[in-house]
Amino acid sequence: MYRQKPVGSRLCEKRNEERRQFLHKEKLRTMQPHIDTSEPFCLRLDHIRNNLKREQLLEERYGEIDRENRILLQKMSDIMRNSTFAAQKPGVGATRQHVSMNRDARKKELLRITQENQLILKRIQRAQPMYNHIKWEESYKQNQTYLRNCCEYPLVLRKSMGGVGMETLQQPASVGEGTGKLEKYGEKSADLKYVLKEGKKIGESYYLVEMATDGRTLTISAYDGDTQKTLELLVNEKNHRRLYRECNGDYSLLANRLHVERDRLILVDNMATKGMGGGAGKQLNADEMVTKTGKHVDITVGKDGAPGVNVKGLA
Repeated sequence: MYRQKPVGSRLCEKRNEERRQFLHKEKLRTMQPHIDTSEPFCLRLDHIRNNLKREQLLEERYGEIDRENRILLQKMSDIMRNSTFAAQKPGVGATRQHVSMNRDARKKELLRITQENQLILKRIQRAQPMYNHIKWEESYKQNQTYLRNCCEYPLVLRKSMGGVGMETLQQPASVGEGTGKLEKYGEKSADLKYVLKEGKKIGESYYLVEMATDGRTLTISAYDGDTQKTLELLVNEKNHRRLYRECNGDYSLLANRLHVERDRLILVDNMATKGMGGGAGKQLNADEMVTKTGKHVDITVGKDGAPGVNVKGLA
């Protein structure tokens, strides 16, 4: 149903409506509240924001500092104006210096303390130790000799060497031509014990030879300090035991058999080395590795490691 108010002129009615809306918005804009919601003046708490006591103490402190500075400045000015410390001309009577009454006593006390300190230092330097480390080393070496003589198998030292891991070998060579290539030594060797560490002259170069064993295999490394190169050799358990018996447990004799051939570390036969006058001997073959021949007795080693003795001249 159409409910529009009847008007005589729509244009005049539209202008009147716009006029009423403008007046309404103006009244809303200029409207004043009946309740004062502004911040009360009594709640500013200026006595808390401004600490008057602290400001007073600071002013007093600054005043005291200024007073002390003025006193110090006055004293410095008096010292500068006073000619007490001025340099005196030669020939003019100088002021007498103050002499301490206990100067000689303090000097004697200082000399006494210095002499006592020197005597204590001499006694400390001349004191002999209660324990002789040289005898300890000799006793330790002798005990190691006894232990090697008592052991049936290669000696495994009790002292653990941390960080001795042969994860990779640069040149894993075999001992002799008939034994074939040794097994790869890829896994980290645990419980490796050093049995020898000394300098050796191999050929024309000087090497630092180290031998380590885990009770079975023997690892030999030779380090050349001039070329910064390390040669390594791995001996299996069977050959290790044979070499140990031939050298009577002395790894120094085993180190004398080391030779370098084409940047490879090899072990040569001790008898062949002697026969050639100390030159580079032949390498150990399979027969020489398992047989040891004497003048009247032949000693052989079986596959299971059991020794066999054959006496010449007996049926």
